[in-house]
Amino acid sequence: MRRNLRDLFIGTVIVAAATVFALSTAQAEPLKLRLSVESTPGAATQHMLASFRDYLKGELGDQVEIEYFDSGTLGDEIVHMEQVRTGQLDVIPIGSDAAGLDPKWLVFDIPFLFKDRLAVSRVFDGDIGRRLDESFQKTVGLKVLGFGEIGFRHITNNVRPVVVPADLKGLKLRTPGSPGRVLAFEMLGANPITMNIGEVYLALQQGVVDGQENPFGNINKWKWYEVQKYISLSRHVYTPITFVMNLKKYNSLTSEQRAAVDRAALRAEGASRQYGTDNDANLLGQIKAASKGKVAFNEIDSAAFQKAAAPIAKEIAKLVGDDDFVNAVLKAIQ
Repeated sequence: MRRNLRDLFIGTVIVAAATVFALSTAQAEPLKLRLSVESTPGAATQHMLASFRDYLKGELGDQVEIEYFDSGTLGDEIVHMEQVRTGQLDVIPIGSDAAGLDPKWLVFDIPFLFKDRLAVSRVFDGDIGRRLDESFQKTVGLKVLGFGEIGFRHITNNVRPVVVPADLKGLKLRTPGSPGRVLAFEMLGANPITMNIGEVYLALQQGVVDGQENPFGNINKWKWYEVQKYISLSRHVYTPITFVMNLKKYNSLTSEQRAAVDRAALRAEGASRQYGTDNDANLLGQIKAASKGKVAFNEIDSAAFQKAAAPIAKEIAKLVGDDDFVNAVLKAIQ
């Protein structure tokens, strides 16, 4: 009887010890994440993802293992959006193509919606940002970790300076695939053509397209000034980076891991916006110097363009399909 009790006691101790060991081992298991981006080093989206990677390593140390890819190693942005939704990737930055996942993002294709970065902050750092996060979680299973910056876009082309809307008539203009952006330029008289960003330089060089529209960061990085004659400083659209994590992955994190991810994302968001601000301050001069006088720069007639944008805003609002949300965005900007 004593021996049975002793054996039972020893067995219980062994099971308990094994359970404690298993629990401690599970708790010590590092967080494993796969991060990827289409763009190459120096691009706005790559900068934000790399910043998040580095900040998260600083937060968690050897308790995080990160697989990191850039330069389109795993495909373009459309492929990345598919992979993060299926869980093949955990974290990605999304540019204009976010509108292909949720029509609420089409509101940001309304021309001249934002006049400055203060208005941008009022939208993305407040109730609108929260509503966008909730919408992405509900519709596509993605958690929005923050909103970085691709930036204010400008028009470049090889035909003529774009000063008034009529100057866009007939221009073959490369745009992202967002339906709102395509609609806007169609209504302005241009002929928008969607293509992968990596194909733009050759398309401009060969005359497949006349021009494109992007922030200074991309104009400089891709050296489009080498194959363009005119750069019109339009600031017609501000494009955010929608920085996301697979929702199931986010919900599976421990409270400590989630807090570390949130802190790293907030820091990456701030770094991204500062990067955009710095680019606007510095890159125009760099592009002018690099183009060696071969590119003409001009301001646009803002009043004429804003007048032309009014009916475009109404049509894009129809694409969004949520008048309450559109009105809330407009109110937040005021």
